[in-house]
Amino acid sequence: MKKIAFIGAGNMASAIAGGIIKSGTVPASDIILFDKNEEQYKKFDPSCRKASSAKDATLSAGYIFFSVKPQNIKDVLAEISSLDNTGKVFISICAGITIESIERQLGKVKTVRAMPNTPLLIGQGVTALCKNGFVTEEEFDFVSSLFSSSGYTTEIEEKDFSALTALTSSSPAYVYLFAKSMLTGAQKLGFAPDDAVLLVCKMIIGSANMILSDSRSLDELIRMVKSPNGTTEKALDVFEENNFTDIVCKAMKACADRAEELAEMN
Repeated sequence: MKKIAFIGAGNMASAIAGGIIKSGTVPASDIILFDKNEEQYKKFDPSCRKASSAKDATLSAGYIFFSVKPQNIKDVLAEISSLDNTGKVFISICAGITIESIERQLGKVKTVRAMPNTPLLIGQGVTALCKNGFVTEEEFDFVSSLFSSSGYTTEIEEKDFSALTALTSSSPAYVYLFAKSMLTGAQKLGFAPDDAVLLVCKMIIGSANMILSDSRSLDELIRMVKSPNGTTEKALDVFEENNFTDIVCKAMKACADRAEELAEMN
């Protein structure tokens, strides 16, 4: 049964559902929603069905997304644990919630763990996926297609989820912080804020696309911009003097360590 349920109807759920509907993978009428806050439903296509409870949503679908806050997942699992969940595929996007923790409450059910990031909201997300041994390749491919309608997907081992949190899930915030810092610098140099936002964003997009499309290494790309004793070299010298690379690496390790702590708590 290709009906899809979302238990928790927040921004990420609405983005995933929107991508699914836009791609034509599943019609809106085959998407079931449940959230205790009915205001959340306004973000979704009006043809989506509203369930009366998490149990009702689970009974109505073959693929069930857990898209609640991590602290609320145990209550959801407790509510649906008495159901016959044979054959259903459960997909969790709850940060720090392991497949094992879901199996502890639901038994040996088909489970996919997913880690999307916020650019999924504009159809340009990166989502990492892993599954337990009960999920068939056909089912996993279908789940992957649900996320790829809103960006790029990749399969990893669950043991790498904490590290990937630092690499793709939390990292949009690093880019936003870097952009914010550049905007502060731009204003000090006399740029109008609105003008600077567009210029900085276009520069980031262009630079990222050049990394993807150019066969040269990052060091070579840096050397393309940096001439001896020139303006770029002076800027990079300041980064180096302040241990920019070490700061980024330490920040990523702190992020991964915290993700591991959260996983152990569940």
